Amino acid sequence: MADLEVIDPDIVHGKPDKAVSRGRDQCTSVAQWPDDQAKLVGLAQQRFISPDHPEGFGPEKSTRILAVVRRYLCPTP
Repeated sequence: MADLEVIDPDIVHGKPDKAVSRGRDQCTSVAQWPDDQAKLVGLAQQRFISPDHPEGFGPEKSTRILAVVRRYLCPTP
């Protein structure tokens, strides 16, 4: 959670369980399209939303979110 909050505190917005759930869903996409960075960033932008960011956090922050998800949540092959 701390790494997501460094990117933008509104990513977690007081709901860490929701952030973890979204991260796990993102892992499913990583498994399906491991080499399609553009697709994965787009999916992170769709998944990680908040009341103040209903359209996501933009491509730059979504890229960083994806890196955090891969590092901490997605199992390595």
